[in-house]
Amino acid sequence: MDDVSGVEARWVSWSEAGEEILDLRRRVFMDELGWREERIHHGRDSDGLHLCALSGGRIVAAISAYVYEPGAPELAAMELPGVDGPTVEIGKRVELAAYRGRLISAQIGTSMLRQICESLQPSRFFLIVRVNDHRHLIERYARRNFTYHTEIGSGDDAIAVMKVEGGEALEEFYLKHRDLARESSRSGGIPVPSLVRFLVDSARGDLLAVERLGAENHYLELLSRRAEAPRLTAQGRLILAEQRPRLASAPLPPAPASLLDIGSGPGEYLAAVAKEGPLAGYRVRGVEPAAQLLARARANFPEYTFRQGTAYATGEEDASHDVITAHFLFVHLRSPDLALLEMHRILRPGGLLYVVDVDDTSFRGPKAIHRMIRTYDYRYAGDRMVMNDLPGRAAEFGFRLVRRSATTLRNTGGPEPVFGRDEIRLGRAEAWNLLSFVRSQRGLDEIVQEAEEHYLATGCEISLNLETQVYRIPSPQEDGR
Repeated sequence: MDDVSGVEARWVSWSEAGEEILDLRRRVFMDELGWREERIHHGRDSDGLHLCALSGGRIVAAISAYVYEPGAPELAAMELPGVDGPTVEIGKRVELAAYRGRLISAQIGTSMLRQICESLQPSRFFLIVRVNDHRHLIERYARRNFTYHTEIGSGDDAIAVMKVEGGEALEEFYLKHRDLARESSRSGGIPVPSLVRFLVDSARGDLLAVERLGAENHYLELLSRRAEAPRLTAQGRLILAEQRPRLASAPLPPAPASLLDIGSGPGEYLAAVAKEGPLAGYRVRGVEPAAQLLARARANFPEYTFRQGTAYATGEEDASHDVITAHFLFVHLRSPDLALLEMHRILRPGGLLYVVDVDDTSFRGPKAIHRMIRTYDYRYAGDRMVMNDLPGRAAEFGFRLVRRSATTLRNTGGPEPVFGRDEIRLGRAEAWNLLSFVRSQRGLDEIVQEAEEHYLATGCEISLNLETQVYRIPSPQEDGR
């Protein structure tokens, strides 16, 4: 990664930084390329989404996005047919000459595309290429999954319209840019703040795709509930045993207190953990989006209240809970930021967010199995690496990390799990069974078979970390220190 030290990224409003962005466009588009003044403007600049890179407090690179609702006249002018959801135009990418070659605009552009997918869930992206000036860019954008749509106008004003639309094409587009953004982060790239946070703070939260994102269930879409049930039961027993000492030492508020479990599934784990001593006397509720799992939870555990809702829209009242638990939830979300926004809304000041999830970046084992997990992670719309950047994400939404611990699951045990300090040793068959979910991803049969054959033939060791992260919303007294 080229040196980007001293460069920061920031979402900005046009009222705040429009003149500086226009000045940057003039210096590049007009002074260097000879464009006319009218070409540096966009009719929707005032309500566009503008992501900038700053060095020494001045903008050195910028990229803009413009959101169109179905039926917008600009879409007809681009000869783009109607789609159900919003369309996003990406454009006006600009960078000072002195900063080129450091991949600054490429980095912020990749992060912009990823975050727009995760928070707005558009039905289409498009961009325009000035044919006479930048025809060579058509091939470059094609490598980023844009397809040529049409050419409009003639002479110096001729433009080529390129687009990405359709379920599979958009999903591949998102996954590619998420992977590029992850690689940039691992290589010390420019951190980009949350678009969700920016939109809410700018009173533009209406753009967030709460309902469309809430309708997704990446976990259940791939799995047979009947086939998955035994694995979940075994996993639940294991995690409960692992969590007992964690719960005992957690800074949980004393009873009476209210606990909400988000993504409670069939309710078995919630019912079991609610009987643990630290939670005695708590009022316990669960939220689950899947109707079948919700019905099962209500039938099997009538002593608890379960309601239908999502991590993005729980249906709970503002500041109504003291503790939120999220067990194996965040890895299945497309938009962790939107979930954090909702969790902050319903927690009381001083309340705790208690997160338990796997971290696939911690996997240790042979290349064949690592390849299987890496391929699954790339193709899965949830994020099984989210625990690495969850502390940074949570901080943007007012959460303070107060406890972080990890338990390493190893396949070096016997028939019964052996619990040690921050370690659980499992039998080889049980450890492999915990990874069986990868079979649900289409197109992985050959990779899974290769990994399984290697595992069974070599007696290799594998390990994976289970993380617990506990966050607090500071009370007004803590904020005032």
